[in-house]
Amino acid sequence: MSLIAFSRLSIVLLYIGFISAEKVPVAEHVRVFSLDMGLQLMWDPPRNLTDRLWTYTAELSGWTRDFESVCMNISSLSCDFTNHVSTSFGTYRLRVRTELDGETSAWVETEEFAVDKITNISGPHVELRSRKGQTEVHITDPPMKKNHLRDVFGSISYLIHYWKDGEVTKEELIREQNRIMLPSLEPLVSYCVQVAVLCSINTTSDFSNVTCVTNTASDEVESWFIAVLLLVSFVVVSLAVILIFLAVWYSYKVCRMIYPDAKLPEHLKQYLCERPPSSKLLSAPPKEDVHEVRILHEETQNTQLAERPIRARDNRTDCWTTVDIKERDEEQRLC
Repeated sequence: MSLIAFSRLSIVLLYIGFISAEKVPVAEHVRVFSLDMGLQLMWDPPRNLTDRLWTYTAELSGWTRDFESVCMNISSLSCDFTNHVSTSFGTYRLRVRTELDGETSAWVETEEFAVDKITNISGPHVELRSRKGQTEVHITDPPMKKNHLRDVFGSISYLIHYWKDGEVTKEELIREQNRIMLPSLEPLVSYCVQVAVLCSINTTSDFSNVTCVTNTASDEVESWFIAVLLLVSFVVVSLAVILIFLAVWYSYKVCRMIYPDAKLPEHLKQYLCERPPSSKLLSAPPKEDVHEVRILHEETQNTQLAERPIRARDNRTDCWTTVDIKERDEEQRLC
């Protein structure tokens, strides 16, 4: 009887110890999530006990190997460690425990990891531009939460898928440049493009969203059109040269007519340059000086008509003048 009683007491004590140990259960499905060099620890609440208000504490261990509390007494099911990661190339460990009414559960700890090895890279940003029958792909790297993409992975390349809109068959290109001209596209046909970043052998980003554009018409010119254009241009230039030559020649001739090389005599130049005496011709005639003239004659014995000299005197100048006039019987006054 004593043995049976001891066995029952042992079972009761073990059950009580088990119950006390499981008073605060641990978080379940603890996992590390990293996107674009960020770092988060995520978990699920204890199973079948979702009606209780659990709180959690999460810690980080870096190169010092000591754990540092980052999220304390939180009710959410995740903790962001991005701002507490000093470098993307170090190794880290995370852990979380459950808390209830001052009681805590055991720690659930992750394995050691490197952020650059486990991180997921989001898809790049893609733009399509079509011009003159060609479509160019512009790729922008996704922004990182820590460092830049090329600083972390060094040389990267791009995986490009493109296809005609509505078709299943896809063409594939791998290029290192972030601006790529798609080859062998048909004009006036809609094409779609998706791009992923090849960061390393084991790391590939998500694909970008599907982007479509209609390829423009080609600007290639037929050879016969080029020949006709050259011929027309030659004719137009020839006519222009001839017209310019004729215009210059006739302008020269006209200038020679207006400004001849022969020089006019100086007195003729002076005559042409002087102001014409039009004012003198239009003005009143000048006043004439009138001199009183008296004709005196003496009778002679010969009464026959004869011509003889007669003296005339100017009273103003007392000057005598001899003239030949016909003899008359009476004095005549000449004015």
